[in-house]
Amino acid sequence: MAQVTVLFFSYAADRMSGRSRTYEVAENLPLAQFFDEHLAERLGEPLTSFMFSVNAEWVDPAHPLKDGDELAVIPPVSGG
Repeated sequence: MAQVTVLFFSYAADRMSGRSRTYEVAENLPLAQFFDEHLAERLGEPLTSFMFSVNAEWVDPAHPLKDGDELAVIPPVSGG
């Protein structure tokens, strides 16, 4: 098993009722599968609506999660 800390930003933090949460997941679980199983319902947006980083590096949804990873979930942003 792998312990992954997930950081939520902007409205994702509101929808997840906090800025961070720790999950126990299978080692090498693809980020997309983790999203579907643990986040999609509460976030209410498709995977493609978010950007992700693991340990401060941008990653794609196929990225495997490992023990000790810090995953950031970043909703779309806009500004002027």
